[in-house]
Amino acid sequence: MYWLRRPPYARWILAALVVCSGLYLDLRPTAVATYPFAARTVASGEPIASQIEWRKIPKGVLPEWHGEVTGFAATEIAAGTPLVPSLATDIEIPEDWWAVSLPLPYAVAPGRRVRIAIDSAIVEGVLVGDITDTGFQLRGSVAFPAAAAALVASAAAADDALVVMIGSGDHGLASTG
Repeated sequence: MYWLRRPPYARWILAALVVCSGLYLDLRPTAVATYPFAARTVASGEPIASQIEWRKIPKGVLPEWHGEVTGFAATEIAAGTPLVPSLATDIEIPEDWWAVSLPLPYAVAPGRRVRIAIDSAIVEGVLVGDITDTGFQLRGSVAFPAAAAALVASAAAADDALVVMIGSGDHGLASTG
């Protein structure tokens, strides 16, 4: 009389509930937010507001911007890179100045005054980009007047031809934001 025994309805209901809840968790809509991405490669010091492509991503994946997406690229930003707040700075390269990537003695914030000793000449500039660690040294973009930028760039190309000095406390440029 085994075939007259009651079927395990409770197990079937429990199994159906597990499968349905798994499907719901897998197929439920996720919260999305629009986030700025670089539409093209953005050079260091270039404004980022006009280089934005908005894409939908899951909410909470990347840090949020507080306010508008403004500022200037702290470093070179490749096309398709999410524009996180740390890639932007409010320091602008002044008119007729040029930025040169230089080795720096330690990490400092953009806007800091920098002096470069080249042979017997001293050239003043302003750090305009964030510091990057190449694994061997710290590098940062430093802006110089046009007349001094060529001298600094040629000395930077030669090994150990310049000495970088970081100013204490005061900033060379006022922020534009």
